[in-house]
Amino acid sequence: MASSYRRILVTGGSGFIGSNFVRLQLGQYPDVAITNLDALTYAGNPDNLADLAGDSRYTFVKGDIADRPFVTKLIADGGFDAVVHFAAESHVDRSIDDATPFLRTNVIGTQNLLDAARAAKVPRFVHVSTDEVYGTLGPKDPAFTEETPLTPNSPYSASKAGSDLLVRAAFHTHDMDVVTTRCSNNYGPYQFPEKLIPLFITNALADVPVPVYGDGMQVRDWIHVMDHCRGVDAALRNGKAGEVYNFGGRSER
Repeated sequence: MASSYRRILVTGGSGFIGSNFVRLQLGQYPDVAITNLDALTYAGNPDNLADLAGDSRYTFVKGDIADRPFVTKLIADGGFDAVVHFAAESHVDRSIDDATPFLRTNVIGTQNLLDAARAAKVPRFVHVSTDEVYGTLGPKDPAFTEETPLTPNSPYSASKAGSDLLVRAAFHTHDMDVVTTRCSNNYGPYQFPEKLIPLFITNALADVPVPVYGDGMQVRDWIHVMDHCRGVDAALRNGKAGEVYNFGGRSER
């Protein structure tokens, strides 16, 4: 299948969702070339894509999206057709302990990418966000929609909401071709084991107790990571500039 976006910069491509997206692109579009920009923090694992080291269509670049001169030069020199932005600090508990890295990466890093992509006239920018920017639902509340007001409840989700608003501003102020996606909880291969499902599985295999928040009655929706990645791909290729697209698994538990 031919691709209209042949040179794609993926930020955070060594992380859980980003690495699955890289595999989807290279597997589905023979003419696509991916540059993976990742800082390789605790959640970015080079082993996730180690088998692609010999693929001429795949390039890894280690770097920090909060480093403005670096990002500006990379995008200026890259000739990219699209930026797909996964890179983020994303763990709620860590954001409660210290919000500063979340503001640096999620807010400043996103603005750096937007500015560099605009200066280089990159045709499309896809910003991968989270349904946590909508806050929480009560037991009888209807599902979130793209029109649900942003009411984040943690430093992490507040930083993601901030980045979403910067992307929105880039569309309205600079007429950038940007699309935002928001997804519910993911599960699947290469997920960092601090997340709920792999944590529960690894603890159970080791006969270690599993941690439960509160009374365990919180409801979460779950979607397989490859279904999410197919949604991001659809937003990249068919999304309308300035729009937000929600993805859910309709699998509340």
